[in-house]
Amino acid sequence: MTTPQKNSPSIVTEYDIMSRRSIPQKEIKALCALSGGVCAFPGCGRSLMEPCTKDDDAAFLGEVAHIVADSRQGPRGNSPLSDEDRDKHPNLILLCGDHHKIIDSQPTTYSVSVLRQMKIDHEGRVRKATQPDAPPPTVPTQREKILSSLLSVTYLPDAVFEARCGYGDRQDGLVKEHLVYPSDKTELVRFLVRGKKLYTFHDLRHPDGPFQSVIDLDSVHKTPSKRFWATAEGHRRFITLLNRAMYKHTAMKDIRFDPVHRRYYFPVLEKGKERELSYRPLNKTTETRKVAWEPKTKATGKSKGYWCHLAAGLRFHRMGDNQWCLSIRPERHLTVDGETPLPPERIGRRVTRMKASMFNDKYLSEVNFWRDVLSDGQPRFSLNFGNQTMVLSTEFISFDVTSPGIPGDEMPFKNQTYEEDLFTMAELRSHKDGQPLDWDEEDEDDYEDDTDPI
Repeated sequence: MTTPQKNSPSIVTEYDIMSRRSIPQKEIKALCALSGGVCAFPGCGRSLMEPCTKDDDAAFLGEVAHIVADSRQGPRGNSPLSDEDRDKHPNLILLCGDHHKIIDSQPTTYSVSVLRQMKIDHEGRVRKATQPDAPPPTVPTQREKILSSLLSVTYLPDAVFEARCGYGDRQDGLVKEHLVYPSDKTELVRFLVRGKKLYTFHDLRHPDGPFQSVIDLDSVHKTPSKRFWATAEGHRRFITLLNRAMYKHTAMKDIRFDPVHRRYYFPVLEKGKERELSYRPLNKTTETRKVAWEPKTKATGKSKGYWCHLAAGLRFHRMGDNQWCLSIRPERHLTVDGETPLPPERIGRRVTRMKASMFNDKYLSEVNFWRDVLSDGQPRFSLNFGNQTMVLSTEFISFDVTSPGIPGDEMPFKNQTYEEDLFTMAELRSHKDGQPLDWDEEDEDDYEDDTDPI
């Protein structure tokens, strides 16, 4: 800590006293100059210099706050930024005591990106006020790839089949009782009943198909998928069929669906026993992580009174005329004992705090976990509907952008794509070859017709 000289304002702060290492004085002077001696918090505008009096020297009231904390354990400290760069003025922001306490007490609200923008905006206003004719500073930019939480659908069923049936909208259970399930356990028998009609991706023309005993075979009609989803109602029904297929795909992996919150989660397989899964993380070959567990306090080892389950929202979206994707939104599901949902009044801050900590690399790691589980670590995974198939790529949809970036925020990932082998290539070839549907002249006429097929 530097001792202030007699008759000069002190720039030693409370932060310097508490910090493990002192911030170099040249960095503090640069920060004070760029900040104009005013608190950088939006709307504050408090002057941080108290003039001298006849009895006392001038007093500096400002506090130097770290954007990325000086230690890994501090507020916003989990960053690859080097120790040296943490104490340089680009990572420092000048605040009054009240707002310094606020940003460090609420590090999730006042994240690194929020504070960096706060600093840029404030110092820009100071520069404009003191140097109105000076050109704006040149901000260095970098080219980087932004990975999304979207997986591309590379193959869709060509058509949706429909036929009259003797069941209504709320009678799915009765329909299931009369289905003839195929011997191939990977074949997903999913359907939708609306207005005494059954809709499915399965070819209903086969008399020995799963739906043989619940439909009128003479009323079977097939509609090209692209035309089917062209109407608002057809679009909703198409997505419903996709969602029901995903429900079955996840169920085969012992993943359960929570209809109240519309999310998938890992239940316990044995009451009172925590559940683990092995998967391939972004920067390792393999890793085991808990997917359903009972959190305990570190000090006593006692239960916190609830169970936590990894969860995710899985949604299908149409991005263009013939472009679809699956979004993965990591979440958490809480239960009382591994089975009974935790009452809403007990969830509140728990889930908010958990989800708030998932950003950037942590969030991407969660998304990667789900794509690995859904695909069994393969370059793609498919939803089998007999002679039609839906295929999803496990390569993240990405975007190339040019931006200032965030210093120290670069995080290289190794396993962005999964390697092909002879088996995955053969599977892809089978999807491409497939069993094409035969479109007769009547079907082609229907395709050109503008009447509503629903």
